[in-house]
Amino acid sequence: MQVKQYSVKVFEVTIENEEEFLAFARKNSLLLKRYLLLLKGDVTPTIEAFLEEEEIAFTHNLSLQPPNDKPQHFTKQSGLRIIDQLVRSGQEIIEKRDLLVLKRVNSGATVHTDGNFIALSSIDGHIECNGDFMLLKPSSKASIIFNGVDISEAMDEEIFYKIRLENNEILISKYAKDIQWA
Repeated sequence: MQVKQYSVKVFEVTIENEEEFLAFARKNSLLLKRYLLLLKGDVTPTIEAFLEEEEIAFTHNLSLQPPNDKPQHFTKQSGLRIIDQLVRSGQEIIEKRDLLVLKRVNSGATVHTDGNFIALSSIDGHIECNGDFMLLKPSSKASIIFNGVDISEAMDEEIFYKIRLENNEILISKYAKDIQWA
């Protein structure tokens, strides 16, 4: 017997309307190919055929959470915390409000905020943001989680990205080649 362990990135999607799902899947097919889709709801033969044709891995009606597992709810605080120091490897910052990091986040460092996140220097560490937007400059070493979704591989250049949540959709855009601070 041979056993292997894998870490799998999963998108859970509840399908209520075939056309709405297919429009979403067409628009995001490049991103979805990097994930396993866990489909809930009515998975029609048309949807299955589309996913197979696009080579998007999927499964349906599978539970990944124990039945008694209650989702965590966070209460956001207002205000802004500013960190004007290097975030070193092994250091962990946990914040409920908006966070502005002025200096580098090193590999091995972890920053978690339930508010919005802005970093003005390079990110090599692990960032988790549950806010409405992020502005950051990740490196290839960075691990970026936005509202529970690992978006690390969706950003491939060391430039600033603006990531925002709009109508339950994550939008990632290149912000600028470089930001000049006065």
